[in-house]
Amino acid sequence: MVASPKAAPIVGPRCTVPNSDPEHEARARLAIERAVRDIPFYSTSPKVRPLPRPDAPLASELAKIPLLFKHDLRATLPKQWVPTGRDVKAELASGKIEFVETSGSTGDRTRILWDKGWWLNQEERAFCTNGLVARALSSASTVYREAILTTPVCGLGSCHAGDLSLAERTDEHRLFLNTRADPTFWKPTDMDRMLDEMAQHDTVGLETDPMYLAVLSRYAGASGRTLPVRGFVALTYGFTSAAHTRGIRRAYSGPAYQLYGASEVGVLFMEGEDGKLHHCPLTTHVELVPIKVSTPGAENVALVVVTTLDRVVQPLVRFVVGDLVQVEASSPRRFTTVPALQSVEGRLHDAVLRPDGALVTAGAIDRALSAMEDIAFYQVNQRTTDRVEIDVVTDSRSDGALAEIEARLAPLLLGLAVSTRRAAAVAAEPSGKFRIVRRHFPLKLGSLFDGCDGISL
Repeated sequence: MVASPKAAPIVGPRCTVPNSDPEHEARARLAIERAVRDIPFYSTSPKVRPLPRPDAPLASELAKIPLLFKHDLRATLPKQWVPTGRDVKAELASGKIEFVETSGSTGDRTRILWDKGWWLNQEERAFCTNGLVARALSSASTVYREAILTTPVCGLGSCHAGDLSLAERTDEHRLFLNTRADPTFWKPTDMDRMLDEMAQHDTVGLETDPMYLAVLSRYAGASGRTLPVRGFVALTYGFTSAAHTRGIRRAYSGPAYQLYGASEVGVLFMEGEDGKLHHCPLTTHVELVPIKVSTPGAENVALVVVTTLDRVVQPLVRFVVGDLVQVEASSPRRFTTVPALQSVEGRLHDAVLRPDGALVTAGAIDRALSAMEDIAFYQVNQRTTDRVEIDVVTDSRSDGALAEIEARLAPLLLGLAVSTRRAAAVAAEPSGKFRIVRRHFPLKLGSLFDGCDGISL
């Protein structure tokens, strides 16, 4: 069992909202130079070279570097990702370097390396970009206590799975609530225990997968209980649908914010009190590569490409996370030169391809169904290029619900045959994550984004 990284309780005025970083792009250039100089994966590659023109725009210089994908990482760990001259085996044994395995929400799990303590430090910085969350973390009148609700699988194995005691699931100020791989199999005793433990823990902040919290909140609401969280909820680990939000609001009325990141690169964007997702400083530079095809139901859609700034081991240059977003180009850039986001639109793997070449994001599908309060959970599957199938869990047995779903989605899914059926539940992926849309065949990225010729995903 891999232990979670340690962190001291956050007490007193520690977290302040950061200022804008005027050195952001210079920081990105230095990070790329360090990676190309020190990391064998880059230093031995004929395709990656230092940025040749420090006076040229960063965007144009980055475009000369090949994109990096998960499959590039799998065959090259660990030695090619640690600075030359360091003893990988000894540092892994001592814990100075941590081997972590991603959850694999839409594919195979991927091993990655973290510098010791890196994840918690950069996540705390991201939290602090939201003024309300920063005040909750820094309140002099309370000790900050956090609960985590998501799949119990993390690290290289199951960290908090099985019948573990409260003490075994508590790491300093953090409490890991879930011990089951799929919340659709939670029993009332499991959910009562989690609600009781959150209260006992005196939870200020809850970091949670939206599906997991929706299941727990629907149960709590039906039982006449509320979610015992005093400060805020951070929704992360997966896509937040309108149905998830409705379920959560059955038992929780406090602040809830989107926290968007990935295990490979850290937290990228944190929702602010203005409802926009703002790029978090000091951890990454993000390129938002515009899509070249129509995206019905979504505007200014872009692919997220990330360069890490604060990693010593396994710094990533132009890494394709695999997510689509709506860019909020008109909003002020709060902390860095990276634009804010209107929304995270879901994985590229979770976008439906129309016969006319248009791409329909999970976010667009969810917005089309958002007003249907009868929907508890749903999943759209595209197994072939000519049709989609929709499984729906509803709160009632109304015969009109399925027809309404098809009518609401018809403008988005032009040219596709659509069939809708009731389901008792929506199954989790092997990772324990949930997907509201699943496309079962790859896309040619060259037809969608510049710089992706010959690549399928």
